[in-house]
Amino acid sequence: MNRTWKWDPVLLWLGIASTIVGLLAIYDAGYARAAADGMVVPREFRSQLLASIVAVIGALGCWMVSKRNWRSLAWLGYGLTVVGLVVVKLIGTEINGAKRWIDLKVFTVQPAEFAKLFVILVLAAILAGRKQAPKPPRRPTHWAENLDWVWMPRIKRSWPLLLVLLAVGLIVIEPDLATGMVIVVVTGAMLFLGGVSRGSLVTLGVCCAVVVTLLVVEEPYRMERILHHGDRWSSDNIESIGYQTTQSEAAMANGGAFGLGLGEGRAKHTLPAPTTDFVLTTIAEETGLVGALAVLALMGGATWRLMVLARSADDRFGKLVLGGVASWIGVQACTNVVMANGFAPPIGVPMPFVSYGGSSLLALWMALGVCQSVLRPAAQEVTDEASSRDGRWHRRPRVSRA
Repeated sequence: MNRTWKWDPVLLWLGIASTIVGLLAIYDAGYARAAADGMVVPREFRSQLLASIVAVIGALGCWMVSKRNWRSLAWLGYGLTVVGLVVVKLIGTEINGAKRWIDLKVFTVQPAEFAKLFVILVLAAILAGRKQAPKPPRRPTHWAENLDWVWMPRIKRSWPLLLVLLAVGLIVIEPDLATGMVIVVVTGAMLFLGGVSRGSLVTLGVCCAVVVTLLVVEEPYRMERILHHGDRWSSDNIESIGYQTTQSEAAMANGGAFGLGLGEGRAKHTLPAPTTDFVLTTIAEETGLVGALAVLALMGGATWRLMVLARSADDRFGKLVLGGVASWIGVQACTNVVMANGFAPPIGVPMPFVSYGGSSLLALWMALGVCQSVLRPAAQEVTDEASSRDGRWHRRPRVSRA
């Protein structure tokens, strides 16, 4: 059976380059503490290297699944992710007051990372098959007609948001508000690409802003981070609530244009999370503005390439999947940058492909595999499926027993 697989080499190489940069940065940022513990190779590097191999294999598996099958598998993946988020709340491993991981002894899993991917796939499957909203029989002249003809149909068509709300709600109570907000923003981008009206998007945006404000006010530590972020350099905050941000800011500034040199950074000795949320700090300190911009070029290149592919996709499902993954990588990368350089308080958003985290890396590579899969034209899928059936029925001639 002869199959011609359409794939995008630019997207593949951007993913490989970003992962390699991440491995080097994790090794560099983690070796100081590893040496202090008597280890030659940082534990985070070994785990990320293994995760990289698994992630590439996972991407290959996702790439081999047809676009048609992804519409069905999206629901299965979403269901398993929701189950995982419930299991996390029940028996998850708690670190620093948050339950976000399931300890499987051999490795740990963070279901929230996979929620990003499967929310994108489910929304793409729903929006791709959605028809245009019916128009009212005439212009509403009464509030009851406006309710029946305008608002009720909109409410009925908004049921997919309940799926997003369920996943985000389970993530927020871990608590992990930052990941939940990434999913919300990506959902907004997909609704825009799916043709949702501007009025509906504005209404949803206002509702989300109100809910986020309430969630921030509800937790004192969130309010404290925001209220004291402006005076983080004061003597009262620089060694407490402003510690991570000020250390990161100072290190990035000391890096200058070309950096202090590999291995010469100080931030990895002082920051509590040098290999995860603040891995960009060590990159900027040791390789300077040039190195930081190179990382941003990889993230921007992947986002741009996905958007270009989305514009040329031959169906709505592929267009929405590609656009959703592009917004995921772009939003998360931008959030990590403004957190590391002190523009925003630390909110716990990793740099895609670069920060330490096996679940994040696996989910991102699976997303790249799905993106390669949806690039395959629908007409070619039908031809390959027919060829597969013919191959099964006509693999060898049948000899009569007569």
